[in-house]
Amino acid sequence: MYKIICIILNVNKNVDKQTQTDLIMKITLSRLSVASLDWLAGITIEESMTEKYGVAKDHPLLAMLQTEYDRYAEVFDKKAYSGMGKLVAKADVRRNETFVGLKFCIYGLSKVEGSNAQQDAVDLYSIIKWHGLDLNRKNYMSKSAVLSKLIEELSLPENKLKIERIHLAEVLGLLSAAQDDFERLALEQISANAQLRKMESSTALRGNLEKALGNYFRIVTAMKDFDGWKELHGLLNEYAKSARHSHRTRKEHEEVQTEAKKEE
Repeated sequence: MYKIICIILNVNKNVDKQTQTDLIMKITLSRLSVASLDWLAGITIEESMTEKYGVAKDHPLLAMLQTEYDRYAEVFDKKAYSGMGKLVAKADVRRNETFVGLKFCIYGLSKVEGSNAQQDAVDLYSIIKWHGLDLNRKNYMSKSAVLSKLIEELSLPENKLKIERIHLAEVLGLLSAAQDDFERLALEQISANAQLRKMESSTALRGNLEKALGNYFRIVTAMKDFDGWKELHGLLNEYAKSARHSHRTRKEHEEVQTEAKKEE
């Protein structure tokens, strides 16, 4: 959602099958932030519904997870953006437009045969494609998580050099600024609506989602030795690892902030 809770999507879809562990059974869902839980449940449903992992597609526990996720997202999304909706929406449009502009600039250059910029553009476009060409159509929280990871990857030294060679460093900077602006506004809005997060109905919805996600993780783990389930189990392990890492990173950040305040 915003930087201090943003998911670090260091997910490698080609999971090393020899090193898989049951992280999906070890993660404490109640410790995850609102955005982290939303992302983990959402990406679990999204991946489980794909043809690649079709073994789980019609499972009743997945259907239950989808139901609880829809209820959770409806309440938390509505309350997260009720106070400053117009400002947040405007900031979201800005980052959408900047992302789409960058994407099409890179795509256009990747099609120019004989251009010195073509190979760099092809490489960069493949990175955007991996993170999602329709990223601008995702909901607020999912978009923030993935977009932050995309910007982080494009800013790596080797990719930054490619961006500079095709003269799009300024556009990437504008995208990063737009993302920062959105996250700042979103953080202000969540702070303004903090009391809404403490409502009993919201707490109950979160508990229902945690239970549904935990039940689904248990069936995936139980079936992990069977074809199809094995690959899904490995992928969900990586997502659980990312979510747990996000929780630890956020906790460390809060501890640093607390120490900094003590020194002031």
